[in-house]
Amino acid sequence: HRAKFNVGFYNSLVGLGREPGAVELDAFEVLNGVGADGVQHGAGPGALDNFWRSVENLTTAPGRNIYYFVSQASPLRKVHIRGQLRLSGAVGGGIFEWGYTSGGFTADSKIDGGIEFGSQQQYCTRNCEIGDDALYQHGAWSNVLIGSKGVYKSEPQEMGKQTIIESTERIAEKPYIVYDESESKYYLMIPRVQVAKQGISWETCCSDHVDKVDFENVYVAEEGISTAAVINAKLDEGKHVILTPGIYKISEPIVVGKSNAVILGLGMATVQQADDASFMDSLIFVKDDLQGVRIAGLMVQGGEAGSNALIQWGTHCRQVVQHPGFLYDIFCRIGGDRDASMPEVRTDKMVLINSSNVVGDNLWLWRADHEMPDNVGVKDSRHKVINALEVNGDNVTMYGLFAEHTLGHQTVWNGENGKTFFYQCELPYDVTQQNFGDQGYAGYVVADHVQAHALHGGGVYSFFRDHDVRAQCAFRVPEGRSGITLQNIFTVFLNGNGGINHILNGHGEECSSESQGRPHYLSDLSVAQA
Repeated sequence: HRAKFNVGFYNSLVGLGREPGAVELDAFEVLNGVGADGVQHGAGPGALDNFWRSVENLTTAPGRNIYYFVSQASPLRKVHIRGQLRLSGAVGGGIFEWGYTSGGFTADSKIDGGIEFGSQQQYCTRNCEIGDDALYQHGAWSNVLIGSKGVYKSEPQEMGKQTIIESTERIAEKPYIVYDESESKYYLMIPRVQVAKQGISWETCCSDHVDKVDFENVYVAEEGISTAAVINAKLDEGKHVILTPGIYKISEPIVVGKSNAVILGLGMATVQQADDASFMDSLIFVKDDLQGVRIAGLMVQGGEAGSNALIQWGTHCRQVVQHPGFLYDIFCRIGGDRDASMPEVRTDKMVLINSSNVVGDNLWLWRADHEMPDNVGVKDSRHKVINALEVNGDNVTMYGLFAEHTLGHQTVWNGENGKTFFYQCELPYDVTQQNFGDQGYAGYVVADHVQAHALHGGGVYSFFRDHDVRAQCAFRVPEGRSGITLQNIFTVFLNGNGGINHILNGHGEECSSESQGRPHYLSDLSVAQA
């Protein structure tokens, strides 16, 4: 189709073929945004506010460069771009080479002309390939390439570091829908788990790598009709569930009780705690001892009565799970979508993983720093969230984890043998020294009892907008443990007051206004050396 699509807020552009080549477009694009007054100011806002959209399973025209200027919660998956992918672009009449962009995620994609990261603060690229003469290039502070093929070109004057992971330890690609014209039928496709994966798989994939499910075994949910009770009844019948675009306001949790169940959201389908609901343990709950559960493509939002968690996976980590469960493109949001005059919403934790052997693939867990409709700053710890992610299970892996603005530790890891490949974190804007800095809260915390943990490519930023706050450190992990490895971790002072005293525990330089916009690194560190 000789068509070009602008991918707007809450839009998903998704092909329905078995592989990207089945759907060909001229191009898709997302360009720089403008300020509240309708104009750009220098390099801002650039694409700092371009969230909540996606493109999947399609091919673009030969030689056509794709301008996809986005930040968090805007993944590209299973696309074949037959030109260059440019992730930031010029603003201000050419005065600035790139507008601001804050981070993103691309997976299982082929980009013939390479990727221009531009001003992306951090970017996660998993299982991608570029053309033989193409390059991965530029980027501001940190790029993490996991199981991706191609050459990264770094420039001597650049501040950023590249974290190259040769292969993806274990992954099953996100489930997707195909339409078979010969049968006039839809099918749900569930890719199987692959280990030590390099590059894409769809050019050489076969039926042995994916399970094909007839829509007779799929329930297609609709906003306003499909209550949590209806969805739960269908899951209990053994059906998979597709949530079509809409806001599903629930007063009881969606409960996954059978192994191998799939919940797939389309078009940024949103599960939201209804304002008249009572306190809930969780909005989505996965029972213990289940194998192979997949939850994908959802926005999840809290309500006024609050909850213990938005998503809770299991109650304990003692079970032996052979086939991992997966979370894909999960975007949790507390606040930001309502006027500041409305009652606040809350949850204790956004995602709580108690089970073992769960894999996350692109999670953005965001407590709002601003609210609609006039971009008013969230202040005085409104919209309370303690933690973005708490992991109590063992052997949990995260590819592309973004956690921001919660009022306690952003990420807390209590389980053994956890692994995070790419971490981006911004500390809250509206806290005080008394309720944040003096409490010792940090961006990424591994519990004192943990013996084995790995973090590859992680950044924590400060922007204490409202008060002078000094966080003690960005990363807090037990020292003297040979099984704990940290690679290319750093801090950045973005703006505001105060800063972060140390990168790791009591190690590393402080970040403050004197080093605004410049990252401070601890490049490679086994904590046994600290």
